[in-house]
Amino acid sequence: MIRFAWNQAGYLVEGLHRSFALGLTGCRPFLLRPVRARLAAELARFEPLVRRLLFLMALELGALPPRAQTNLTSKSGGAKHSAPESCRFLRKPRFRIAEPPKRAVHSLPPRRVASTGPGFRYLDLPLPPPAPFAYPPQPTDILPAKPLIQRLRALNDVFENPLFYITAMRRRLGQPQAPAPVRADTPPAFRSRARSTLERENLSGLQAEIAALVPHLNSS
Repeated sequence: MIRFAWNQAGYLVEGLHRSFALGLTGCRPFLLRPVRARLAAELARFEPLVRRLLFLMALELGALPPRAQTNLTSKSGGAKHSAPESCRFLRKPRFRIAEPPKRAVHSLPPRRVASTGPGFRYLDLPLPPPAPFAYPPQPTDILPAKPLIQRLRALNDVFENPLFYITAMRRRLGQPQAPAPVRADTPPAFRSRARSTLERENLSGLQAEIAALVPHLNSS
């Protein structure tokens, strides 16, 4: 089941990555509103799944001791040589193998609605800038999407370099008293009605296995 889910997720993520034609630099800082919303939904779907698959595969292979800390400075006290500035844009982002901690729930103020009613304008004065939320969202809006694109590139890197991330997860499991890299509660994307019934059942079975393993990580 794990191997099938891994292959299926890899096929879908690679197809999603290819559809944006990111190239080497991943330069796609803006997206249309519906495209950005679809990308955010797909990332929320695949990121927790990939973390849980890495977790199960690392448990099957066994934990590794943490990497030993080495002195990266030279004898003269100088810092290590840094990569050329031109290579900074070709560097791929790394996928975060551990889930971020849950944020505290805060009550948010009610969202402002679009302003209505007539607005007075004087022809001999320049037009003022539009007020916030003055216009309703449109499908043709172009929104910033660089963080989402970077997350997509990092997610695709998992399937291009699986051994690197499996080893990193094994070392994470070998850290004493380290929190579990995945949470025992079910991610919201696993319960989404956008998924088929069969997919929700498979994800529910996967999460049940995770929930049974997480409490016993640091019990020994």
